Amino acid sequence: MILRRGLLTNLIQSIQLVALVGIIILVTRVTGAHGRGVYTLVSSVAILAAMITALGISWAGIYYIGKRLFPLADVASTLLTVSLASSGVAVAGVGVAYLLFQHTYFHEVSTAQALIMLVLTALLQLTTTSASIVLGTNRPLHFAAISMAQLVVALVIQAILAVAGSLTATSALVALTVGAATSATFGLVLVSREVPLRLGFDSKILRSFLNFGIRGYAANLMMFLNYRLDALIVNGLIGVVSLGYYSIATAMAETLWYGANGFALVMFPAVSSLERKEADRITPVVCRNTVFMTLIGAVVMFAVSRQLILFVFGSGMIPALHPLWLLLPGIVTLTAAKVISSYLSGIGKPIYSTYIAAGTVILTVILDVLLIPRYGINGAAAASSIVYTCTAVASVWIFRSESGAGWLETLIVRPSDFVRYRRVLDSTMKRLFAASPARS
Repeated sequence: MILRRGLLTNLIQSIQLVALVGIIILVTRVTGAHGRGVYTLVSSVAILAAMITALGISWAGIYYIGKRLFPLADVASTLLTVSLASSGVAVAGVGVAYLLFQHTYFHEVSTAQALIMLVLTALLQLTTTSASIVLGTNRPLHFAAISMAQLVVALVIQAILAVAGSLTATSALVALTVGAATSATFGLVLVSREVPLRLGFDSKILRSFLNFGIRGYAANLMMFLNYRLDALIVNGLIGVVSLGYYSIATAMAETLWYGANGFALVMFPAVSSLERKEADRITPVVCRNTVFMTLIGAVVMFAVSRQLILFVFGSGMIPALHPLWLLLPGIVTLTAAKVISSYLSGIGKPIYSTYIAAGTVILTVILDVLLIPRYGINGAAAASSIVYTCTAVASVWIFRSESGAGWLETLIVRPSDFVRYRRVLDSTMKRLFAASPARS
């Protein structure tokens, strides 16, 4: 079931991936490294602000909805109310930060772009909340569709602007914001099909969510910092143009995570509803196969990356090549940590991920400060790859102590897995054909 849902989720996420690639190409081709850098900076700050103020409550909602410990209507109203309040705090925080640092760190960000950043922050917060409610009801396909909607809408608008000759970093960000509004609306519609949309909160639910959520919150926040802190440091140390190049390298490398993200999305609500013994049995299977698929993708990416950058982005973006190569080993190793993190959250022990993430954030800062001034974006990429690998090693070690599964069982694909691939594929194809209208 997990493998089948993972495959179907990945089919939806493949559309999201196409949209993401289209956005990257359009923004980079039309606005250059500078425009791409500004676009990356604004969107990254908005995402980070939304995460900081969320306190992990939406993530806790996924766990508690899956466990059915509270009425869904009360959970949804509590989550939506807290989301509105935290989004207000996030917007205020971003606004103050911009006013304080508009002539230093944000000197490349215009006032209009800053206003867009504020709106985007609030919309991302609401989207995350509604999507979490949907995922908690064990609907990973709909969850993936919410994320897909944002990028597809943004791509369509950006393409229209590009044809009209009006695509700039600012208009591209406006398109992204419209996409976020679409996703938030879509998420709320899906929630409304399950329970009435209303505000209000249950203090008992809120306390439980805070108790669970803050533990996972720290892990998710610091994991995001492990993904994006290097980019923010690049902007601060060597400028927004370098950030533009580096963002291309990270975007290309992270496309390989779409498979891992699909399975991780399915794992969390599934594990939370399974018996512990069954969760311990399934997780190594999902983990090693996800790592294997990511490894195959990394080998292909390494082989075609130079030609791909030249063809898609042009020779002006070739400085992104070496950072991309340096990121690939860490991309593969971190795949295991992604799956195991969902397992740990599903069994109610997200604190392990928090401990790991805390250590790796410190390591990220140390390595970035040491390597970026000397080696530029190549140093940032090398630092990230080292941090990702350390995260994976720690995650597998903890998983081994929790489940008893060995390193080889968790990481190395087996011949029996290839038989499983065919069985799952055949089953999926039969379901798809069975759902098709009968021919006359």
